[in-house]
Amino acid sequence: SSGINAEYGDPTSGLVQLADEVGMKNRFSALSLGQGQAPLATKLIKEGVKEGNWVYLANCHLSLSWMPHLDKLVEQLQSEEPHPDFRLWLSSNPTKGFPISILQAGLKM
Repeated sequence: SSGINAEYGDPTSGLVQLADEVGMKNRFSALSLGQGQAPLATKLIKEGVKEGNWVYLANCHLSLSWMPHLDKLVEQLQSEEPHPDFRLWLSSNPTKGFPISILQAGLKM
């Protein structure tokens, strides 16, 4: 998993531009987390792992109750063999409820 540390704004446009530049625009999904979005986020991650898609989950701080589930998904990625093109991008406002283990498993950008 990867993250872009965007202290000065929303990283979405930068990710869309990057996906376009590396030929992943048609395999890039962005989802703003919040009420009711967890099942779709889980589906996007599972599809991404198999198909080599990029998945961007924005506003993780709005779905703190789902973070333990995301933590388990990220942990599973380390034992599975995800498609080599798969990337999971996360953004969050600073919050104490964000699992440290997710941060440790990823790259901070």
